[in-house]
Amino acid sequence: MNIRQFRYFVAVAEALSFGRAARTLNMSQPPLSRRIADLEAELSLKLFDRTSKKVELTPAGEAFLPHAREAIRLFDAALRVARSLSPTRSRQLAIALPPETSRNVLSGLISRLQQEQLEVNVLEAYTAEQQRLLAAGQIEVGVLRHPFDKRGLHVSPPLGQPLGVIMDARHPLAKLNVLQLHDLSPYPLAQFPRHVGPELYDEILDLCRAGGYVPSRILQSGRMTAAFLKTQSAVTLAAAPLLKRRGEAGTKEFVWRPLEGAPIYWWTSVVCRADEYVGVTRVAVDGIFDCLQKHENWLPVPPPTSSRSGGRKGKEVSPSKARHS
Repeated sequence: MNIRQFRYFVAVAEALSFGRAARTLNMSQPPLSRRIADLEAELSLKLFDRTSKKVELTPAGEAFLPHAREAIRLFDAALRVARSLSPTRSRQLAIALPPETSRNVLSGLISRLQQEQLEVNVLEAYTAEQQRLLAAGQIEVGVLRHPFDKRGLHVSPPLGQPLGVIMDARHPLAKLNVLQLHDLSPYPLAQFPRHVGPELYDEILDLCRAGGYVPSRILQSGRMTAAFLKTQSAVTLAAAPLLKRRGEAGTKEFVWRPLEGAPIYWWTSVVCRADEYVGVTRVAVDGIFDCLQKHENWLPVPPPTSSRSGGRKGKEVSPSKARHS
């Protein structure tokens, strides 16, 4: 028996789905099912009741869950203490940033941390992957888009930006100075894949529907977003600084238009594990928070309350489920 089996059990217990838990753990479902079966055999306990339609904890599983969580917490704490005692590790930090982070934020952050004589390892990762890396102790600091699970994390105050519409400069809507969400109805939406930020993905689609925009198609994109905007008459939702960071060529090929009333905001926070907001980790969290405001125009305005702790501005709407990376 090892700590990984405990992590597998907790992941399934929290998701109540082997498929969702496998995606969270970045593994396929059959090996996860086998690891759970091995754990049940070693404990001589049935932890889950499984049917083709649902997964539920047994009474034994319910009783075991808090102890498994505590075992993981103590194991991770012991590992962090051991690593902190290493003279080489004590001045090293692993930080994850979203792929759209500007060069100015990155250079400003590295310069600031080098003044503290810190060795910085920067990774590029979306919110879902950053949460996995934080839980596994593979990074100390991340920049997460709301909404996300805040349990066990120190979370900075939220920073917000209104989303507008980026489209090809020759798009039929480009002639308008301000758009409403329902103006987008005839056009596909180029959107990041749901698995990279499931809750944010759903939040954005909920708000689009509430504003009268039900995309005819959703084009899941990352690096191909520009190609979809050029060839599919698609639109994408983004903050204005993202287009500016494309440089002169980008601002000629594409345009950004605000949405009337700013119905969609996105929110971000700098996070670390709750018990690690001290020393050099605190310096990094506070430094990133400052750099995001200085170099990317994130505004320290608290998001209104929503059903998902994410970013809604203006009239509250009741969510209806959807999905995305």
